[in-house]
Amino acid sequence: MSESFSNDEIEEIILDNKDLVEEREEPFGVDREKLKSVFSRLDSFNNVENKRDRIVRKASHILAEITWNQPFRDGNKEIALSVTKLFLRKNGLDFSLASHDEKREIFDLLIRTVFKFEGDPSIVSELEDYLSRKIMDY
Repeated sequence: MSESFSNDEIEEIILDNKDLVEEREEPFGVDREKLKSVFSRLDSFNNVENKRDRIVRKASHILAEITWNQPFRDGNKEIALSVTKLFLRKNGLDFSLASHDEKREIFDLLIRTVFKFEGDPSIVSELEDYLSRKIMDY
C-alpha cells in the first residue's frame, strides 16, 4: 500500500474488521462494493501536487467515508481510524492519539460524522481540518 489499496489489502481490512467484531462477540458483515468504492475514489486526489496535502486529503476521505458509509455491520469507526493511521504511516506521516482526551476528541468527531446528511460537505472537510492540524511528518 502506498497511495492506493490493492484488492488483497482491502481483503486484509475486511479480515481485521472480522477479528475485531468477533472478539467483541458482535456479528460480522461487510458490503464489499461499498468498501471498494471508498478506496476507488482515492485516485481522484492524484492531481493534488503537494504530497503532504494529497496524503491528508486521501486519509481524510478514508476516515470519513468508512465512518459515514458504514460498509461493515459493526466496528466502522475503529477500522476507519486504524486504516487511516496505517495509510498515513506508510506515506511518511504520523497520527498519534496518545492521551485519553485525544482519543475522545476523534471518536466524538467520528460519531458526529455518522449522523450527517448525504451530500453534507463537512462529512470529509471537518475530518480533513482535524487531520491537517494533528498529523506530523516522521
